[in-house]
Amino acid sequence: MGIEKLLGDLKAYLDKGERKKKAHCQRIDELLAKLEEKEHKLTKKLEKEKDSAKRKRLKTELKIVAVQRKKGAVRRNELSNKCN
Repeated sequence: MGIEKLLGDLKAYLDKGERKKKAHCQRIDELLAKLEEKEHKLTKKLEKEKDSAKRKRLKTELKIVAVQRKKGAVRRNELSNKCN
């Protein structure tokens, strides 16, 4: 194998890793957007709900979504220097 071919293969391999990292960051961004939308919908449902049992369930779901968003945001901040 020629050196040029080896260097080309190495460059392709490294570029593939960088693309994968960026795709991972984009996926986190998409998930955070979906979680934000879900949190907004749950908040609206909670405001309209009168039944105490359903309100309690909605509050629990809302807390779970908020924690998931917080964890996702922390992870996204950890990866922020790799995603640029």
